[in-house]
Amino acid sequence: MKKYFYTLIMFLTFGSLSQVFSQTDATLKTLQGFDTLKVEIERLAPDLEKAGLKTEEIQTDVETKLRQAGFKIRNSGEANNPYVVLYIGVSSIDNGVGGFAVSVTSSLNQLIILDRNKTVASVASTWESRSIVSVIKEKVQAIRSFVNGQIDLFVSAHRRANSSIQKQSKNPPPPASNVPPPRVPPTKKDEKNARPS
Repeated sequence: MKKYFYTLIMFLTFGSLSQVFSQTDATLKTLQGFDTLKVEIERLAPDLEKAGLKTEEIQTDVETKLRQAGFKIRNSGEANNPYVVLYIGVSSIDNGVGGFAVSVTSSLNQLIILDRNKTVASVASTWESRSIVSVIKEKVQAIRSFVNGQIDLFVSAHRRANSSIQKQSKNPPPPASNVPPPRVPPTKKDEKNARPS
């Protein structure tokens, strides 16, 4: 039984137990119309940083991938208006057998207004990707690849959401014309019907 358990742990070293991300049409619409955001990384647990993974490494990875994709990144002290924040959370638990059970979550948080009361505004997640993985302590750097994979999903969803807008802008409808339509000359039948009786 013990041998089977260790085999399972090794099998899950680089494997994702589950991965969920939202990609409905309604979700995609919330990704339209912005290319500037702020990145917030949750501080890693001390045990995870002691094993060799640093919060700053994930911050650098995420910001680099976003900039390469064309996003502008707001600094921590810069005004965040409109409110668009990509939040990355990595939670971990020491499994007691030389590794960690890790939950990786990437979520885009935006300011929303309550439909039934327009005076009420709150921050909510409008796009999210979650993964649960297991890594041995010697391979904690592999967590960065799972985070990067979620950023790839976000970039892909953002491009898909905005591609329809770009297509519409390239093929705008013809402008309305104020010129009246050409006058159709009356036929002989029309002239006959127009004569007074």
